[in-house]
Amino acid sequence: MKTRISIVIAAVIGVLIFLSGCHPAARDGTCAGLSMENSTSAGHRLVNFNSDWRFAKGDQPGADAAEFDDSVWQAVRLPHDWAISGPFNPKENGYAGKLPWKGMGWYRKAFTLDKADSGRRVYFDFDGVMAFPKVYVNGQLAGQWDYGYMSFRVDATPYVTFGGTNVIAVQVDTRNHGTRWYPGAGIYRKVTMTVCQPVHVAHWGTFITTPDVSDSSATVRVRTAIENHLYVESEVTVEVVLLDPDGRVVAKGIKNDAIPAGGSCELDQLLMVTNPRLWDITDPKLYTARTIVRMGKKIVDADVTIFGIRTFRFTADDGFHLNGRRVQLYGVNLHHDHGPLGAAFYTRAMERQLEIMREMGINAIRTSHNPPSPELLDLCDRMGFVVWDEAFDKWDDKADRVKGQPPLETYGEKQIRNLVMRDRNHPSIVIWSIGNEIGNQPYDREGKSPERVKFMGDFVRKYDTTRPVGLSCHIPGTADEPILDSLDLTGWNYARRYANYRQHYPDKPIIYSESASTLSTRGFYELPLPNGKTDFSKQLQVDSYDLNSAAWSDIPDVEFKLMEDDDFVAGELVWTGFDYIGEPTPFSQEARSSYFGIVDLCGIPKDRFYLYRSYWRPDVTTVHILPHWNWPDHVGQNVSVFVYTNGDSAELFLNGKSLGRRTKGQMPERPVNFAQGKSATASSIESGNGHVAVNATDADRSTRWCAVDAGAEQWWQVDLGEIQSVCYLAVEFEKEAKNYGYDIKVSTDASTWQSIVTKSTSRFPRWGGPTRIFHEADARARYVRIEFTELQRGTWASICEFGVYPEKVESDYYAVTYKYRLRWNDVVYEHGELKAVAYKDGKKIGQAIMRTAGKPAKIRLTPDRRKLAATGEDLCYILVEAFDSEGTLCPLADNSVRFKVEGPAEIAGVGNGNPLSLEPFQSDSRKLFYGKAMLILRTVDGQAGRVRITAESEDLAPAEVTVRCR
Repeated sequence: MKTRISIVIAAVIGVLIFLSGCHPAARDGTCAGLSMENSTSAGHRLVNFNSDWRFAKGDQPGADAAEFDDSVWQAVRLPHDWAISGPFNPKENGYAGKLPWKGMGWYRKAFTLDKADSGRRVYFDFDGVMAFPKVYVNGQLAGQWDYGYMSFRVDATPYVTFGGTNVIAVQVDTRNHGTRWYPGAGIYRKVTMTVCQPVHVAHWGTFITTPDVSDSSATVRVRTAIENHLYVESEVTVEVVLLDPDGRVVAKGIKNDAIPAGGSCELDQLLMVTNPRLWDITDPKLYTARTIVRMGKKIVDADVTIFGIRTFRFTADDGFHLNGRRVQLYGVNLHHDHGPLGAAFYTRAMERQLEIMREMGINAIRTSHNPPSPELLDLCDRMGFVVWDEAFDKWDDKADRVKGQPPLETYGEKQIRNLVMRDRNHPSIVIWSIGNEIGNQPYDREGKSPERVKFMGDFVRKYDTTRPVGLSCHIPGTADEPILDSLDLTGWNYARRYANYRQHYPDKPIIYSESASTLSTRGFYELPLPNGKTDFSKQLQVDSYDLNSAAWSDIPDVEFKLMEDDDFVAGELVWTGFDYIGEPTPFSQEARSSYFGIVDLCGIPKDRFYLYRSYWRPDVTTVHILPHWNWPDHVGQNVSVFVYTNGDSAELFLNGKSLGRRTKGQMPERPVNFAQGKSATASSIESGNGHVAVNATDADRSTRWCAVDAGAEQWWQVDLGEIQSVCYLAVEFEKEAKNYGYDIKVSTDASTWQSIVTKSTSRFPRWGGPTRIFHEADARARYVRIEFTELQRGTWASICEFGVYPEKVESDYYAVTYKYRLRWNDVVYEHGELKAVAYKDGKKIGQAIMRTAGKPAKIRLTPDRRKLAATGEDLCYILVEAFDSEGTLCPLADNSVRFKVEGPAEIAGVGNGNPLSLEPFQSDSRKLFYGKAMLILRTVDGQAGRVRITAESEDLAPAEVTVRCR
């Protein structure tokens, strides 16, 4: 199919294009001050190039040629991710989602250019192609790019035909792309065609800064790069007009210059804005710069740049300051995929993500770990989020450098130039990041060194000096070397790894660039509660009581406390806001998407969402109960109940009976530790360091017993003083518990010993792991001994604390949860109604109710919006839920639901948040997962009307909902 680009009278299109980018007020007439008089032509058109493509997977010999027959290829509309439709490979590791993203594909599109366009420039701008795209125009290689996440421009002028049919063909090849998650495949972001005069504003050629800002005035510096593609020198006049957030003209400037034939120039102008309205996370005011380029009296180009006026700084001792006040960063990391849509970028999908995150209380986004779509930054500008803009994950094949080529210095500048020039006018961006968790040379061939870090940072500063340059680190020992000297600040990932950096660089700001990595599955609960952060369920789901995390990380409460204690840190960026495809820790072989998200892959909040909101939005009422109240196998047994609230206390009722009031900060009484303060002996003691045997019973985790050497045949023993019931043992080692193999034995007389625990060493988890371990027992003894049988390399027999208890005891790792959650650990389950009434400062602020659901009886459909734009790119997310006959959500329902769509919309994707599901994302049916699923609709370009959506399931009453496309 062909795209026709119509030509209208030059003067009319000049005015229309010019005004189309103004604020509404400007289009109503306040643009009259823009000196449009006597213009004859603007000559600059932007064309959405997303429709009418054809696609074929695999190598297609000859597909670059204009005359190639693509009539049997699949008709597609961009953005397009060829891999998201599957099929899944259940045998493949889930690191990249078990989807067929590796391979080659071709895209082709025919279009026409009017004869009247002859002599103009034609450019194609690709926001993102995964990966290694080669762009052919009429059979000739017009351009290519070598980083799948970066935007690039192709100059098609020498290859196009004016007044005839043209063909653009794009070869995409992901086989050499390296990744740690699902990258997608294809032209997954938008494509734009620009047709303009030979003299025009350069690509990303406007750079706006605000070097001086006060309450009464702001200096706005506008640098404009102009290109001259004529064969003669050209005299140009560049006018810059600034409009305030209401569209009123507030400043103007004009400058002239001569541009040599085939050359370029930069014009630098300073403008003054009085009483500036500042961009802020609470009130993100945006200004507009209109750039008008003239040759004589003729307008040859017009450009629009959105910017903000604000001040910010990162400090070493007082975190982040915005517009003169300290702002604690409550942020999240976001991967680039959109769940069932794959890598295909839709502005509405991104807007919805940010809306959900804002409701939770975030004010900061990290684009982990790659340049984002430009629309993400537009949204952050408009909605009020600060952004950590990241260039790379690693500097190896994850950055599309194949076997170390091209050289990092050459490649790094090429990619960083595009990133910084593209994004530098966004007021939301406050940090440039040159990488994430990069190893150090010489241990990592493509790792960090002082020289590499410096030249990568200098590339950023070459194009923007107004923001700090940093990267995200994970190796504390890096701070012992001068590797990070040239950075303005540093981000650190997990477990207070920034402590060493703080000692070495006390004058440098710190950001907690990845925190938490808590794991959970929406709707899944398992009892008893885990007693260690890596005590995972054998059902391959992760308990939603929010007590599990990755081995190298922590639960949210630990991070809340850490940020309170270390207030010099600018704030935390949680890993992650949303689940994403790939990296399914801890079940990387079985699952296909992550468990990290605060909300699931479809954007349905997990319980954790309300924990964060209760803490990050203390002035907004939150009362949330977990778990669900359908436990038919636990009648008469304990079911732990948690309440997440911004209140300071709550009272819990079961079927109208009070189960007591809990107050944040109140800890339950712990069982006695028979070993605490008791005498201890050991096979040997490390000389000269005071690591004596009694250190393991002194209730001080900073001290320890350590054997004399790394020999495995060591023992440690405690005398409880009298015979006690030994029912639970807690051991904290110097290193991760996986490094120790041992037997634990008990005795009543220190002569006859009975073995009650046997443990071997383990390689799990692969990275990190808990130092604490717990063992259930059933014995009576006075003496308890641990005999080491095996030690991992580099590990000595060494114990920080050894506890002996008469009953099960909760790990003190979870003590911090009582500060931020309200917990009833021993609710005796019975069917009915669970109600929590929350209080703050003695006053009731709200309540939540959880009821036992009956058998699923009906479906409910809830669209996120009912009015859609008929652009072919707008989306509607429809929540699908099962309810019983009384209207109670059925939290265990797993019915299969079929969808029917009538009207101008189509199914873009389906999902349910289950990390294990291998159902296709593109289908007209989906199983409910713990009572919920999601249907995503996409509008049809140019087709308005009513859309009726019907959902049906066997034995359930169907549901219907309508939306309208305009």
